[in-house]
Order: sequence, then C-alpha cells, then structure tokens
Amino acid sequence: MAECRTGGDFIRIVMNEVARQQSVHRWVVYDPDNVLHVPRIKADLPDALFVHIIRDGRDVALSLMKMGEFRPFPWSRKARGLLETAIYWDWMVQTGRRHGRQIPADYIEIRYEDLVGDPRRTLATLGQFLDHDLDYERIQNTKLGRLRESNSSFRDEATQTRENPVNRWKERLSKQEIADLEALVGPSLEESGYGLTTLTEKRHVSLRNRWLATAYPRFLAAKLWLKLHTPVGRFANVSSLELSEQASDSASGTD
Repeated sequence: MAECRTGGDFIRIVMNEVARQQSVHRWVVYDPDNVLHVPRIKADLPDALFVHIIRDGRDVALSLMKMGEFRPFPWSRKARGLLETAIYWDWMVQTGRRHGRQIPADYIEIRYEDLVGDPRRTLATLGQFLDHDLDYERIQNTKLGRLRESNSSFRDEATQTRENPVNRWKERLSKQEIADLEALVGPSLEESGYGLTTLTEKRHVSLRNRWLATAYPRFLAAKLWLKLHTPVGRFANVSSLELSEQASDSASGTD
C-alpha cells in the first residue's frame, strides 16, 4: 500500500507477487491493442518492454473477414470486410512502429511467419532482447492457453489446413482481391518484409478505395483520441471493426 501511487504501481505490485508465487521471473500482458497505448504504458511501467508481432496483412485481412463482415463506419449501410481490415492492419502496424521509434531500446518487431517457420532462431532473438531463456522444447512441453488450444478462425477446418496459418491468402483470395489489397497497403507490406505479387501497373486504387484509405485511418485515429482524452471515449470501440474479443486476438500480428 505504501508504494502504490498509480495504476502502473498497482499492476506491477500485483503481477510481481503473482509471478513470485508461481516461481517465475517474468509476467506478460498480451493484447494486440497495446500497440496503440505504448506511451501511456511506458509512463506507468517504465521498465516495460514491447514485443510487436507483425503478420502478413493479407492473411490478417482474410482471417478477420472469415469471422464475419464489419461496418467500418457506424453509418455504413452495407457490411464490408477485406479492404477495411487490411487498412485497419496498416493503421495498427504503423501506429505501433511510430511509438516504437520513440523507445528503440525497449521495442522489438517479430514477424509471425518467422515465429512459425523458424521458432528456435526467432525465440533466440527474442530471448536476447528480453534477457530471458526462451527454450523452444521446454515451451512445447509445458504449453498452456493458446499454445495448447488454437483460437484460429480456421479451427473448424481440416487439421492440415488449420495448422498451416502462413500464406493462406495465396490460395483463398482472387487475383483481383490480392491486387486491391496490395494497392492499398503495399508500402506497409514491403516495409514489413512481405513481397508483393501484383505488378505495379496493375495495382490500381479506385476512387472509392482511395477515399477509404484516407478517411478510415483518420476515423480510427479520431476514435482513439476520444477514448484517451474525453469521457465519451469510454464508449468508443477502437478495437477495429467492432471486433469481438476473439477476433481481436486473431488480429495480432495485428497484428
């Protein structure tokens, strides 16, 4: 009680005690929306380290679209999905990166595909950043939560399809859908190390999509500002496209 003066102090004291009772050295908070609140979290928890897991935006858009279509704006008459979720992914990734540049020593980016395809080397890199031994075999032998039970939006499909989460977009999206996605979020995909498959001259952005790419991030940023700075923001759902908690989990590597 004597040292608990802020919300950050409360979280730190309680979680440190939980970790101590469980004989572990670290506690972790997992939430894709944390990338939106890095400055506040860092102010409340100065020792916090941030791991930003980035996933191919085409797979993210496909996954969220499979969960159901979303209305990007409250006044939208029709539910939409693929392009809106791709723009949301772009906004989340760029917001996280912008915050991360302010604290380069305490921020790292990990590609989801590297974690899936080469977990030992990726965990070694992450372990060095955290100063923590992340032994792959030990993790597999003691897996809990989402390491034990998948929350994939494709978990209702055949095992071989469900357990291969990388590059589903190549088989499930049409050439036109891929071209539209890459036209809208191509720069962020390339910046994240994901190659584009559509020739430059075929990546055309329609007038409607150009407006969407401009207006939707501004709308999301406005909702975030309201949530952070005004009482009415308590009712602003910044977690993307009215996503459920389960869908928000799948957006990770939102990211």
